[in-house]
Amino acid sequence: MLTNSEIKYYESTLVIHMKERFVMKKTSKTPENTHTEHEVDMTSSEQSNQDESRRKSGLDFRKYTQQIWLAGLGAFSRAEEEGTRLFDSLVQVGEELESKTTGLVDSTSDAVEEVREKVTERVTGTRNKVEKVLDESLSELTSLIHHLTAQVEQLTLDIKSLKEHIVKKEK
Repeated sequence: MLTNSEIKYYESTLVIHMKERFVMKKTSKTPENTHTEHEVDMTSSEQSNQDESRRKSGLDFRKYTQQIWLAGLGAFSRAEEEGTRLFDSLVQVGEELESKTTGLVDSTSDAVEEVREKVTERVTGTRNKVEKVLDESLSELTSLIHHLTAQVEQLTLDIKSLKEHIVKKEK
């Protein structure tokens, strides 16, 4: 559909065209209507011809005004028809584009979901491996701590026993 500014542009173009046509037609019909300052008195028949010419030009102006009006109505009607067709074709193009992009979005969304699932599996697998390594290391460290604690306790007992032995020898 044409916008108001486009319709006004076409109407003004038509008005200008019709005015030019009117002026051209008027000047070509009545070249005797151009008066100079040096003209002297007119006879009554010349006056009558001039009055008749003016009356005709008034009628011509009304005729062209009516034609301008009708041309404007025709332009409005055509703009409305073509605007409706243009609107309908734009809707059709929009629907086609929407169906293409919807399919693209769906396929992209599916691909993203697949990648997300694969990444989740990898991260979960890696986390499980890290946890297993940490658990094994922690288990080894705990075992080592227990072993070292036992050795410290044994050494403490040995030191105590040696002290007792030294104290007995000294007495």
